[in-house]
Amino acid sequence: MKIVSVAIQRLYQFNCPNCGSKLEAESQELVDVGGKISRFFCPVCQKECYITWSELRKKTVYEN
Repeated sequence: MKIVSVAIQRLYQFNCPNCGSKLEAESQELVDVGGKISRFFCPVCQKECYITWSELRKKTVYEN
């Protein structure tokens, strides 16, 4: 077995449900409120928003 790339960060990409801006967040920036729903603060519309887990897209960043 050989190492191809080492993952250094996992990000989540999603659109804000209020303003529609495309956002990217680390897992600690999303607060799990239960029922497969996460809470976050949108820096564009300056509001606290809620998003379902199914709307999050995972993105893994690898070291070069």
